[in-house]
Amino acid sequence: MPITAIPKGVELRKITAVQKRALDELITKERGSSALTTAVLVGIPSIIAGSAVLAYVFKDEMKKWFDEQEQKVKDVVKNVVVTAGETVVETVVEAGNKVFRNDPTTPEVVQGSTLTRCTRWAVDATENLSRVQAGNLTRTEKVGLATNLKIIISNMKSEGCSRPSAISQAQWDE
Repeated sequence: MPITAIPKGVELRKITAVQKRALDELITKERGSSALTTAVLVGIPSIIAGSAVLAYVFKDEMKKWFDEQEQKVKDVVKNVVVTAGETVVETVVEAGNKVFRNDPTTPEVVQGSTLTRCTRWAVDATENLSRVQAGNLTRTEKVGLATNLKIIISNMKSEGCSRPSAISQAQWDE
């Protein structure tokens, strides 16, 4: 049995649910606001004030947590960018190998000596890396040379060539 506040002049007695709703509506109209409105008006400032107090008290812990989250987000973004870049390079290398006839740029005959394809690829790799080591390259040129080296390595592997000394084991294993 619900208990509720009864306006002056009304006697207290057992009421049904329908009567209670009607009585609540009457009381709301007399007051001009509902209990929900009152709770919201009191609750929102309390929540804001409480949050401000908590933020002040735990400001150092919150700053540390946000710094950790920032680094995690940066790491995730970096991994996404690196993975996307690797995927693009691999796609370019595969497409280049399928579309274009891949021949070493070093000629087959040099100073009267006939070079094998593997030797020609090794010379291409050495010249490619010497350009990188010489420096003074734009980012675009560096990306182009790195992509070119991946193409050279891919072709050398597909033709059964051994790793030349100009290419590191890490580059060869990629």
